[in-house]
Order: sequence, then C-alpha cells, then structure tokens
Amino acid sequence: MRSTNSAPHLFTIFAKKMKRIIFVFLATIFLFSCANDTVYKEYRKFDNLNWDRFNILNFNVNVEKGQSLDFDLLLRHHTNYPYNFLDANITFYTPAGATLSRDYHFDLKDKKGKWKADGLGDYWDMELPIRKGMRISKAGIMKVRVENKMTKINTPGIMEIGLKASLSN
Repeated sequence: MRSTNSAPHLFTIFAKKMKRIIFVFLATIFLFSCANDTVYKEYRKFDNLNWDRFNILNFNVNVEKGQSLDFDLLLRHHTNYPYNFLDANITFYTPAGATLSRDYHFDLKDKKGKWKADGLGDYWDMELPIRKGMRISKAGIMKVRVENKMTKINTPGIMEIGLKASLSN
C-alpha cells in the first residue's frame, strides 16, 4: 500500500521556494547598497606610517563632459598622529586646460580633542571635502596633485592618502 503522507515532499518544495526568495532579497539589497555615486576612489600607501613632505601624490580621474563632481581627500591615519590638523596643497588640472590650486587646512579633531573620523582600534578613516559641484566642460583625464604642506619634512602617523570623486547630487 502506498503512503499518502506528503508532508516531507511539501516541506522540500517550501524550502526551495524560501531559498529563492531569500536569494532574490539578498541580491536586491546587495545591488542597492552598491549603487552609489562614486566614480573614482584610489589610495596611496606610505611606508613606515610616514608621509614625506616631498612625496607629491598624483591621481588621474577619467571625467565626462557635463558631469558635476564632488572631490574628497581620503585620510587613513594612526591614533598616534601627532597633530590636530593636516595642511595640503591640492591642484586640479582639467581636461579643458584650466589649473585650479588651493591650500587646505583640515581640522582633524573636534573641540573636545576627539578625532572627527570613523575608527577601528588605532586606525582612523576620514573623508575631507575639497571641491563640491565641480562642472566638467570637457571629457578626458582630470589630473589631481596633492602636496604635503606640513612644516616638518616627515609627517608621522599617516598610513594612506587617497582621492574620491563622486557625482554631485
């Protein structure tokens, strides 16, 4: 005689459907979390947690005509970074031939002496705004030069400096 108990069979069908639903749900979350407006992000790493004053950093950002971009300096440093600030000169060389240069003074701590950064243990990450809403008039390579303007030859405690370009909202 044949068994009419189909509960195990129904459970198998239900489990397969739940796996598909969970997979679609997780894939959707993954796709939406990855959909940001960053068009460029790159870091330069320093040996011995030290940025030499004469180590000038160069970044090449591919830009499109009509874009409006926000640029941020990315700083990854150690808790033992001895200063409350970072001084830098940042120069943009646009595909249209313009040169835009400016000295920046970035305050890295708040009034209470706490880092204005996201930290994990002794390491801190910061996004420091440079330019907002920069209109691109010609497609090509935007060259960005970052120069250490601290008064000492060596700036200890800096692990990496980076550049991020995002589409303006």
